[in-house]
Amino acid sequence: TAQDSGASHFLEHLLFKGTTRRPEPEMISGAVEGVGGILNAETDQEMTIYWCKVPQPYFADSLDLLIDLIRNPLMANEEIERERGVVIDELAMIHDHPDYKVDSLIDEMLWPNHPLGRDVGGTKETVSALSRDVLVGHLDRYYAPSNTVVSVAGAVDHQVVVEELKRLTADWEPGPEPEWTPFEPIPRKPEVRMDYRRTEQAHVSIALPGLSLFHPDRYALGVLSVALGEGMSSRLFLELRERKGLAYDVHSGVTHFRDCGAFQISAGTEPKRVYDAVDTILAEVTAIKEGISEEEFNRARRLISGRLMLRMEDTRAVSSWFGSQEMLAREILNVDDAIARLDVLTTDDVDPVAKSVLTGDGLSMAVVGPCRGQRRLENSLKL
Repeated sequence: TAQDSGASHFLEHLLFKGTTRRPEPEMISGAVEGVGGILNAETDQEMTIYWCKVPQPYFADSLDLLIDLIRNPLMANEEIERERGVVIDELAMIHDHPDYKVDSLIDEMLWPNHPLGRDVGGTKETVSALSRDVLVGHLDRYYAPSNTVVSVAGAVDHQVVVEELKRLTADWEPGPEPEWTPFEPIPRKPEVRMDYRRTEQAHVSIALPGLSLFHPDRYALGVLSVALGEGMSSRLFLELRERKGLAYDVHSGVTHFRDCGAFQISAGTEPKRVYDAVDTILAEVTAIKEGISEEEFNRARRLISGRLMLRMEDTRAVSSWFGSQEMLAREILNVDDAIARLDVLTTDDVDPVAKSVLTGDGLSMAVVGPCRGQRRLENSLKL
């Protein structure tokens, strides 16, 4: 909820501050770092992930540690107050970064008055107000077996993992799967928001409503994004950087959530050239709706497939790949399955998606930097 925003992220921090079996924080971090491993966690819009990467002989001990973290946190009042200041400092630090702030503004525009549109970390005001009762209630509601996925990758036998997990969770009460808040889109006119800052660069983000995790056209949209703005061979990179020198970095990307998504383009440019950069970006977006060439299409598919295969050389990436699919999609594709879905696509699949997604409906732009020409940018915001 709006008043409790940041609770998931705050709770993630607190679980490292001690459990009933490991009451001191160093007993948690030291157990993994003491064998050369890495322990961390992250909270995003739809999941909180606790993970570690350790040498194979320490698998069982590390699984025990992670289960202990999420099942038996102390949640001591003094630790809550101490960590509250740390979280507020973290929020201040990341909001000092213009590229983070521009993404935050875009989220608010894409998903207004919805949890997806609020900062995962909350605000200074909400974090300051979060009580222990709220945090414990959040833990009880979401940290249940019915809402938890354990994903393991490495030189470990499947049955060994199953037996260890049975032993560690035999007395864990199931509980109902918590509800989530669907997003119901409403028609919106193109909009520009600006945050004036005395930075060396103007950071620009342009976004459109995209496709959900379950939409059949999501693979075609991914190919379109690569052709438009992912990599040094993409249209945006070649036009903005190589031909016109308008930006050091420009890229596009797609985001898929359970019932919605986004198509986003980001760039950093010299402030006085932000208007030329925006005009050029929108011209390229308009042009790609006329269709992509067979060469562009094949290059984009190979880039997606190749990066996926390279990513799967890391055990943490493998565990994340399978775990997130099980958690959100309830369907697990292996690498060959995912590539097969790309291989059946043709340009005839991509071109209609470009026309349906890259429209003026819900078009949003955020700019962070020393720019004041909001009216001029609003007049440019057309597709």
